[in-house]
Amino acid sequence: MKYTIILIMTGLLATACNKQIDSVRPLTKIDKEGELASLAGIEETTVGNYALLQGSGFNSFDVPMHDFAESRGNNVTLQNWTPVSKTTDAFFFRNSNGPTLGNNVDFYRGAYQVIVSVNTTLEGIAALEGTTFSSLTDAEKDRFLYARGENHFLRALVYFNLVRVYGKPYYQAAGENPGVILKTSSDIKDVPERGTVKEAYDLIISDLKTAAQLMKAPVTKTNAFGSTAAAWSLLSRVYLYMGGSIADPDDTANELAIVYADSVIDHTAGKYTLLQNDAYRKMFGDDEFGDIGRANGTTNKELIFAYDNASGGSSIGQFYHFDLTYGVGATFLPSASFKNLLAPNDIRGAFLKLNPNSGFVETTKYLVLNEAWLTRAPYVFFRLAELYLNRAEAYAKLGNTAKAKENLKAIHTRAGLPAADIDNLAAQDVLAAVLKERRIELAFEGHNSFDYFRNGLPMTRTAEDNNGTAMTIEPTDPKVVFEIPND
Repeated sequence: MKYTIILIMTGLLATACNKQIDSVRPLTKIDKEGELASLAGIEETTVGNYALLQGSGFNSFDVPMHDFAESRGNNVTLQNWTPVSKTTDAFFFRNSNGPTLGNNVDFYRGAYQVIVSVNTTLEGIAALEGTTFSSLTDAEKDRFLYARGENHFLRALVYFNLVRVYGKPYYQAAGENPGVILKTSSDIKDVPERGTVKEAYDLIISDLKTAAQLMKAPVTKTNAFGSTAAAWSLLSRVYLYMGGSIADPDDTANELAIVYADSVIDHTAGKYTLLQNDAYRKMFGDDEFGDIGRANGTTNKELIFAYDNASGGSSIGQFYHFDLTYGVGATFLPSASFKNLLAPNDIRGAFLKLNPNSGFVETTKYLVLNEAWLTRAPYVFFRLAELYLNRAEAYAKLGNTAKAKENLKAIHTRAGLPAADIDNLAAQDVLAAVLKERRIELAFEGHNSFDYFRNGLPMTRTAEDNNGTAMTIEPTDPKVVFEIPND
């Protein structure tokens, strides 16, 4: 689509670092006097904003975001212990802010490119509302409201990922530590001071509540697009991140994490469900040759919001799969400590596969019609299993052991493991069991390192997974937070 192409091309000229954030330009060929003056134009630019989640030109978003979440955890180890490179910078906690030394600059630029594009679209929406909105049909008004909701959702999603990378965990100083620049306009002269972590969370929550309400408009879209359920899912995750450390949980935030998880699980008319048995095996099974059909995630009832990579593919594939033809890929391998968590009868053991071309054991979560560094697997932002785990964790922190076990058991038994494992847990062991289950179930989906640090827990790699020397990163270590790029 021509509008999407214009959106992507603007990224080639964009720079979004620290004091230079003002040089991220609004979409010069898409403005309220042009394409954004019509409903069709608004919908096209909104589709373009989704495309920016994968990056545009020299800017990137999804790959570095995934890198920071997984490579700084303990579910992966390196295939090759060569000198530090751009791809492994985050794994070593170097957190470099040079454009060629790590993914920091790419992520920051890519994130603000999405934000400026969304802000431009929202300004166009506001302008149209004051002019021709009243002349739209009822169905067109629904589409208009839904598009506005999608843009609020996208902005919240990007700011959430920004603040968890550049801001200290929320429980530290009650969110008063430095966060990120909160830009809500497309005006290049509008460069606010860096806000606090709390201010970022306040904006995220406000955007998500607005998005959830607006996307209740009766518009039918697949799970490749935002929805009320997707906004509720992110709200549940946001409040979980605000839920305090293990040592000092925040009851109010944990209660709200449950409220929004309930909204998705219990109040979406059965639209989403936990896949069981063979359907669950296929959800993340080996689909290297497309026999399962995983590239099309739109019919998967467990997925709430997942980026559709069926056409163009995603270079996240380079992290996990070695391609013999091109001799690239598999930067990261499942760690020994992760593999040791899997019980013999755990269905999730089938999500690991020996690559005969390399001898590496790889995760199959991204093994979908891979070619070179690309995967066609949908990139999962939210799925129903996370909501059960959110509830389990929040209930455990609130001291409601029975409810925590109930939600934990739904995930544990779905994996083919006995209910007695959960039923027999002592109350003081439930929270640790929830976090272990979360580590296994959501492995390689962008959670691992953050789940330690947001809970006030150290992230420890065994010697086997860290080139012979065990490593521990405390949640208060300055290396947990990236520096905002300055060039």
